[in-house]
Amino acid sequence: MPQWLSEADGKAVLKSLLSAELAAYRGAPAPDWQYSPSIDSLERLHLAACVNEFFCLHEKGVEDRLLMTQSVDDWAALVVDAVADTSGVTFRTSGSTGTPTPHLHRWEDIEAEAHALAHRFATLMPIQRVVSWLPLHHLYGFMLGVALPGTLNIPRLSVETTTLPPLSSGDLLVTVPPRWDYLARSVKEWPEGIMGVSSTAPLSVATSDALIARGLTGLLDIYGSTETGGVATRWRRDADYQLLGHWQRHDAHHLERVQGGMVTPLLDNTRWHDETTFTLLGRHDDVVVIGGVNVNPQHVAQRLKSLDSVVDCAIRTTGSTNQCRLKAFVVPRGSEQEAADAITQAISRWPAAERPVRVDYGDTLPSNAMGKLADW
Repeated sequence: MPQWLSEADGKAVLKSLLSAELAAYRGAPAPDWQYSPSIDSLERLHLAACVNEFFCLHEKGVEDRLLMTQSVDDWAALVVDAVADTSGVTFRTSGSTGTPTPHLHRWEDIEAEAHALAHRFATLMPIQRVVSWLPLHHLYGFMLGVALPGTLNIPRLSVETTTLPPLSSGDLLVTVPPRWDYLARSVKEWPEGIMGVSSTAPLSVATSDALIARGLTGLLDIYGSTETGGVATRWRRDADYQLLGHWQRHDAHHLERVQGGMVTPLLDNTRWHDETTFTLLGRHDDVVVIGGVNVNPQHVAQRLKSLDSVVDCAIRTTGSTNQCRLKAFVVPRGSEQEAADAITQAISRWPAAERPVRVDYGDTLPSNAMGKLADW
């Protein structure tokens, strides 16, 4: 039972979830929740289902009450009251790697991870405030932007603008690698006593070195996934990962929780150096990381091939590791212009990480002398 989840926290997470789900449902920018947006009956049903799944309201049998109330404040009060008796919260994978799948994170596991992270931060300096610059309804945002300050009973600030507020000594800044890349180039000097934390994708050595050189006290890199939560951390980009205290090694490819639970597979190949430290050797699957988001190029290719104007399609990455994007080669069914128009319309509604930034066209997919798919 999360005693640390206040009604203000619940409302902040709820607004983050509703904004993302309504924007995706409409294919339009998220509404301004300072003013009650006009929501039709079908949208209300969709949002109620999302909130029910995320907060596990069905476990208390109160999910129908979402359809009986009219304001975000009413929904937030309902959520905070209900989660006192629910098992946890459910996070979905992004869908960029295939069909989004739900993963329940139990309250006791969330709290164990929050305490493990707090212990890791305390080895460098005490945290006075958490400043989160990312969506709170994502696992990483919820864990570090809500659960961590909640369990430590310290203030938190959620940044909803494109710029950071003034920071002060004792602040922990939580954001994703693309924003750290931006900050490494735009912040010339950091105030004394500021720590950072990065997750969702590897951070480049150049970015990490630049941030530390300009005064950031420390930058913790977290390895994990929606399926597992945070697994391990490292302070230096060239260091090995060290397991967080709530995990223990089961074997070379699996972990298990110290407090008990199912054996959990790792999504990446690893080289273990001892029982608590390891090096990552790459994923088991074909997933690539774009802007901190896991994307499966084959999934993107299938989405393009589902268009009536596309016969075949291949997807590859383009650009440097730090600025990786997707490119597409398309075999059109009719004219190239017809396919281009359909693709432009389709991808305009996709998440940015999944959109090809370059599309080439031809009668057949490029191949080498052996008949295997080639680059273009």
